[in-house]
Amino acid sequence: MKRYEQLSLEERYQIYVGKKSGWSQAAIARFMARDPSTISREVRRNQYPHDVLGQGAHYRPQHAQTMALQRRIDKGRTARLIQGELKTLVEKKLCLGWSPEQITGRLWDELRISVSHETVYQHVLRDTHENNGPLRYCLRFGGYQQHRFKKSKVGQRTRERKNWLDDRPAAANDRSELGHWERDCIVGKRDGAVLLTMVDRRSRLIMVRHVERLDAKHVATATVDALKTQPGAKTLTNDNGAEFGRDEALQKRINLPIYFCDPSSPWQRGSVENVNGLIRQYVAKGSSLDNLDSRVPRALEETLNFRPRKTLGYRTPYEVHFNQRVNLMSGPLLRLGLEFSTNCASSRSNARPGVHPYRLRRRASSVASTRCTSNPSKERRTGSSLPMRPCLSGRRLRP
Repeated sequence: MKRYEQLSLEERYQIYVGKKSGWSQAAIARFMARDPSTISREVRRNQYPHDVLGQGAHYRPQHAQTMALQRRIDKGRTARLIQGELKTLVEKKLCLGWSPEQITGRLWDELRISVSHETVYQHVLRDTHENNGPLRYCLRFGGYQQHRFKKSKVGQRTRERKNWLDDRPAAANDRSELGHWERDCIVGKRDGAVLLTMVDRRSRLIMVRHVERLDAKHVATATVDALKTQPGAKTLTNDNGAEFGRDEALQKRINLPIYFCDPSSPWQRGSVENVNGLIRQYVAKGSSLDNLDSRVPRALEETLNFRPRKTLGYRTPYEVHFNQRVNLMSGPLLRLGLEFSTNCASSRSNARPGVHPYRLRRRASSVASTRCTSNPSKERRTGSSLPMRPCLSGRRLRP
């Protein structure tokens, strides 16, 4: 069976020439291998406006093509409109606080009515722009600011000059050599201090710095301070946050290229995202970092850099980065770090519900000397020690 196809502009010119030559519509249909009703309908629907009788002298192929295309557009627009009883039902559910996806999903589940959730969003937009209606206030993000259709202005201004991951050296992508770092920030309370986290892609060695404010100036200063301890650094990778702005000036200061991930692509900097998750065991979300003990960033580094990693064959980041073997299962414990406080009465009493407290581990001559007792004043202190007390935040226990 031959598939039906709409008339093309070339075929409309054939109709025009046939009508000008005095051919009947049936003769034109035979010549074009079309059904006579197709030719009749074409002349009737797309005739020139000044001729109500549809005479051939007033059939214009270009005008007919324009009308046909416009009719197709109008039909699609009409099909996407929510009208009648369906409109009443959708708006009622919006007023009940339902999301567009919940509405369309339930329409199909109960009534077998297929409507895209995007159609509901467009209905809300039309209600806002044409009628200044209230439907946008029924959506979760009150006022329905059109963030779904906008791109970051900061990103648009800097997109052309940035170095993207496509230009990053292959050695950084396949983690075959040291010196390629990722960085990110762990945020505490809003408008407060943050932690700058940096990790080497090859060894997973971690650097943590306390930053007073989340802005480009303070983050850049902390980055320079951290990289002073890593003379072999080769590249730096981060996301497109405003705190990583002024990258051109920073690249000149550290003499390293800075590469940016694609927007909304955290998997492209998976190493530092994983590190942030490890640090969140000790620094709970929403906790204030303004008065964080100055020794905690260093303790976090020591704790995580001397923790075995499965991805490294159960070696530690320190061992991989510096190519030095460390005895972790026996012998003296000479490093500062953090440990969860499970039997310290004062820690449990002062901790928030649902938060597991931790404490600074002392520099001690043996592992046994770091045990916590119920009475901190009676603890045995050996070597150069730090005060043992619960810190400001910890990890949330899962049920």
